[in-house]
Amino acid sequence: MNIRTMTAVAAVLAVAAVAGCGGGGGQSAAPQTTISGTVADGYLFRAEVFLDRNGNYQQDSGEPATTTDSNGGFSLAVTPGEEALYPVVVRAVGSNTYDMDAPAQPLTQGYILTAPRGMYGFISPISTLLREKYETGNYASVSDAMHEIRQQLGLTVLNPASAVLSTDDFVALSGPTNTTTRTEYQRVRDVAGAIADLMAGQISSDTAVNVNRYRYIMGRINLNLPQICFEATQSANPDVASMRTRYIGAIPGTFVNMTGMFRNMTTTTFWNLSGTTLVPRNRGGM
Repeated sequence: MNIRTMTAVAAVLAVAAVAGCGGGGGQSAAPQTTISGTVADGYLFRAEVFLDRNGNYQQDSGEPATTTDSNGGFSLAVTPGEEALYPVVVRAVGSNTYDMDAPAQPLTQGYILTAPRGMYGFISPISTLLREKYETGNYASVSDAMHEIRQQLGLTVLNPASAVLSTDDFVALSGPTNTTTRTEYQRVRDVAGAIADLMAGQISSDTAVNVNRYRYIMGRINLNLPQICFEATQSANPDVASMRTRYIGAIPGTFVNMTGMFRNMTTTTFWNLSGTTLVPRNRGGM
């Protein structure tokens, strides 16, 4: 458990202790507040959403939970203050969850999505990567980690003033009504889809989640994000099986040190311009 998580848990225990010292002979239900958000690769219907109080990426007894509607929306009743202390986690479940970009049939394989604590408004593969980056402690702020993602996706080359955030609904913003930054958000949407495809089947969302395995996969995606971005934006149907072999590879059966896969790379140059085409500096798997 890292320092940020320990601090969050201590804060909640302190609140609980104060509440437990109240007078009166009866007990009343704890007050509740409702938080709302949207889940997307495309908008995900019937995905499971919960507040992950113990950081194990799976829903445990007593953790607030709900499911998404056909627009990917959810509303979750939580104890006031908890929404800033614990992350929201989403399970896209194979054979049950639908990606509304292709709603004719449910997902064949599931995956896990999440976001940094307090940033539950829009949960996607991009917010998932952002959380794993930030929780390493290698970034001064969530904003610094997000800036690095913009660099990895080539957004700062296409538009030096790019202000794309993980909380932005890239599904809506890649639509025809966005006449200013549509190209940027379509790029993000394409990459998010590729990341979800790489996660599907590699991270089981139908059984207990192996956190080390999950983070290893996210680390490999992070290291190879420019290459994944290039392939996802060059083809309408990128070869996901080949990408998985080259960019994820064999998953270790035991714990690996993942610090190097989430090192701070904000001073790295990820892209070169070849004529008018953006090309990642490293074209092979890392």
